Amino acid sequence: MIAQSLIELIDAADDGARLPTVRELMARHGVGQATVQEAFARLRALGLISSQVGRGSFVVKPHGRAASRPAVAAPARRVGLRSLLILANSSMNERCSLVQNRIVEVVGADGGKVVQMSYHDTDHLLDILKSIPTFDAVILQSHYEVIPVRLLAMLQSKTRALVVDGHTVSGVDIDRMGIDWEEALDHALDHLTGLGHRRITLVSLDSSAQPILGGRRYFARMSRWRGQEIDGRLVVLEGMKHPTQGVASALEKALARLRADETQSMPTALIFIGFSDCMGIREVMRDMRIDIPGELSIVILGHPDVATEHLGLFTMVGGTHEDGAEALIEIMKARIEDPGQPPQIVYLDCRMHVRDSTGPARTD
Repeated sequence: MIAQSLIELIDAADDGARLPTVRELMARHGVGQATVQEAFARLRALGLISSQVGRGSFVVKPHGRAASRPAVAAPARRVGLRSLLILANSSMNERCSLVQNRIVEVVGADGGKVVQMSYHDTDHLLDILKSIPTFDAVILQSHYEVIPVRLLAMLQSKTRALVVDGHTVSGVDIDRMGIDWEEALDHALDHLTGLGHRRITLVSLDSSAQPILGGRRYFARMSRWRGQEIDGRLVVLEGMKHPTQGVASALEKALARLRADETQSMPTALIFIGFSDCMGIREVMRDMRIDIPGELSIVILGHPDVATEHLGLFTMVGGTHEDGAEALIEIMKARIEDPGQPPQIVYLDCRMHVRDSTGPARTD
């Protein structure tokens, strides 16, 4: 039991000592992120630890309290969501729609009411919000978009629990949920290098949003992977600012430049980050007569259970829409139960689904 294991660590530690991170505990105990976070929440409720966003969790030993091993409190009672507002940009992709449908199903089954609204831009959304009532909780689905502080302030005035679906917000006290794209890249690189690929190119959305920027920087630092040298190159598709934009034209130009570059060999594998137009990716490969996976293996970082992203063809790594929906519901309920808890960023478990777009590296 993770909570009991942590109590043993706390007993042996000094006041203020830093506890292992969520990732370390996940690896040590072989459990998911939600299990570890629940253990931390229960220990915070007992007053045994404190958590600070961006720094970690620390042992709390008030003066005069003897070391003890208290029984871990039972999980808090379930909190129902009576009213929920879900906001999404009008250009949302299928994954956002699937997350909404799942949340409506779960919350509705518990007797809650869900209002779904789409908006064109921030000013449009602010006008909408002026005339709507308050809600128990609000979800803002925002992927790779700038979220103005004035919008967050307006949303917080409308609800007890605001959560952003997509962790593009930073430096504000807002609950967020997203995918750790660095972890997704780890899975993709493990898979591709295991197939013998060493010339691997990351194809990225042209966005400075933190999730995408962080993934690009992580990949750009690599010259070796698991002790093996790799030729890792980065291609940013110019003008591609949003996942739902058609990728075909920009991708075709980028691949033509790679083919024409006589100073470097053509990559044997591509990893795509930030794109929903997988139909466009497939069409470019067909039009340029690139054999998949014989000439080029492809991995998409996205959502393995969204049909329009994998098309029954592409190997994918990322978080599922069902996990995303469940995480959002739990974050909202936790915020309503304990309004004073520190804001949290929940990263979904990354899963890989291998399909026909990846195969052994070609030999030149």
